[in-house]
Amino acid sequence: MRFNFNVVGPASFDLWIAPDDMRRTPRLRVVLDRTKEAVIEAWVHYPQLKDFGWHAHGICGFKLDAESCPGLDQASQFDIFDGDTNILLYRHRAGAAYRQARVLALDYTIGQDNHARDMLFPEFALAYFGIHDMHFDLLRCVIDIKYADSMLLQGSLLLKRYEDVIQGGDYVKTILVVDPYVELAKRILWLRRMAEIGKDPVQQWRVDHLQGPCAFAAGLDLGSVSALRKGFDRIDMETYNWLENPLTRDLSCTFPGEPMKPGHWTLAIEALSRFHVIGHQHFWGAYTAMLADVLKLEGPAPAERRVPEPVLELAETLSRVKNTIGLVEMDINLSDKVYTIIEAQWEKA
Repeated sequence: MRFNFNVVGPASFDLWIAPDDMRRTPRLRVVLDRTKEAVIEAWVHYPQLKDFGWHAHGICGFKLDAESCPGLDQASQFDIFDGDTNILLYRHRAGAAYRQARVLALDYTIGQDNHARDMLFPEFALAYFGIHDMHFDLLRCVIDIKYADSMLLQGSLLLKRYEDVIQGGDYVKTILVVDPYVELAKRILWLRRMAEIGKDPVQQWRVDHLQGPCAFAAGLDLGSVSALRKGFDRIDMETYNWLENPLTRDLSCTFPGEPMKPGHWTLAIEALSRFHVIGHQHFWGAYTAMLADVLKLEGPAPAERRVPEPVLELAETLSRVKNTIGLVEMDINLSDKVYTIIEAQWEKA
């Protein structure tokens, strides 16, 4: 899916949507004052989108105003969604004091449970979580939104793949670095949970793309270092790539499945140097304080979300399994550098 707004508000919009199925005529869903809803089918012709090969017949545009959407000009708040995917395209709140900033919070972890998200969410007019689940074309459109000065994007993405639109979007970039063995432990436990879910024929589709990694994780004996060594000796390439250095991968790779090489670490360091707020899991207070300072946030910072004991225990065990080092080596080097710098600066402060 692709979309673009040519004219923006306050109560008049020209836009087009090119859906994934180019044969479909797209629809908008407009929610007015949380009580009224209108579903509107496209009627404006965009022949150039047909010429581009983005739509079969080019009828994929909208002129949204009080005539095509009665009550739009009277509503104190409204939300515009794509009618088929439910992706939020525009939000209006009369008199809302939203933070005038565009923030990209890169969260490469499997749980996406950075508690700072809860602190940031109410501050922004548009917020998109789990951006790793968005299709490439749609995510580029979201990152490239020009009509909103208050945006929060949170999740995992291959930074270099979107670098051109990120740089043009004037984003404040932030990242929280976590212990690489903790992340490895979380990923293995997540795969084991997904393997259990995959046993249900109704939900098997959820793990079809991860059958190899799920089978590998489910077959590990987590209670024995020697058994884990034997298990990781037999790791397949698909699972290895899925577990390998996720921090370095997000910072340095340009396409999914890209084979990682030593040079990726250098690219990751260069990318990290262009972030505005870099935190480390072991300095939660420092991270939230830096975020608050850069974004001029007020109020108490959220409490640290502790890592569960089973995860810490598995992480400690994995750190004693020598043949896991390739899975975390680049991330350990990055994590150690961030830790050392923050420790020195925080102690000095």
